Amino acid sequence: MRRLRLVVCAVLATLAGLAGAAAAVAQEKPVRVYAASSLTDALNQIGDLYAKHGHPRPVIVYAASSTLARQIEQGAPADVFISADEAWMDYLETRKLIDPATRASTLANQLALVAPADRPFALAIGKDMDLKGALKGGKLAMGDPDSVPAGKYGKAALETLGIWPGIASSVVRAENVRAALLFVERGEAAAGVVYLTDRIIAKDKVALVGVFPAESHPPISYPSAAVSGGDRPAASSFLAFLDSPEARAVFTRLGFRIQPS
Repeated sequence: MRRLRLVVCAVLATLAGLAGAAAAVAQEKPVRVYAASSLTDALNQIGDLYAKHGHPRPVIVYAASSTLARQIEQGAPADVFISADEAWMDYLETRKLIDPATRASTLANQLALVAPADRPFALAIGKDMDLKGALKGGKLAMGDPDSVPAGKYGKAALETLGIWPGIASSVVRAENVRAALLFVERGEAAAGVVYLTDRIIAKDKVALVGVFPAESHPPISYPSAAVSGGDRPAASSFLAFLDSPEARAVFTRLGFRIQPS
């Protein structure tokens, strides 16, 4: 009888523990992530992995880093911000809208020139290249150079190579890098300046013309941080998962580079 009571007590304790764990999971709210559009495919996959670990699937909003930073400034309900450049994270940090202690920059990218898959062309990317001639009267799609990180990197590269003044009138300014990529996919632009990771995702729809020299533009870095006033436990948990081997494997497979934080 005593042994039976001990078994019953053990079972009840186990059930109570499981119930407590289930309640904790039920109380956990989905982390709200505001992320640069170039991270769409990677974070969608990472979000699925995160959910498999027992967390609610993240709610992720994608747009240009500039758009997201301004939305956060205006009070958008975000827990984590992941920018495609350091400048927009600086923008929020100077306004005390992110926790600088949580800021890390572990991802890097490359800048690529792409063309529609059915209209590829050859062009050696270098000083004074004849990009204007290669377009044959068509347009060059890129993120808005005044605000979108991919556009700013692209303009810097074209300036360094000495062709921005001659190509600026042919530029179609997109609201984010994925919109620029879509212009090329649809054949609405003769070429586009996007991230190499975007081309990898759309490899069946766009052709790679070449990769811009790293020294032609500022380093492409993706800082992440917890947003002030957000759900800190949720943010900390998700930021830690982004640094896990599982998440890094996804980033690497999709063409991102891992750099020391």
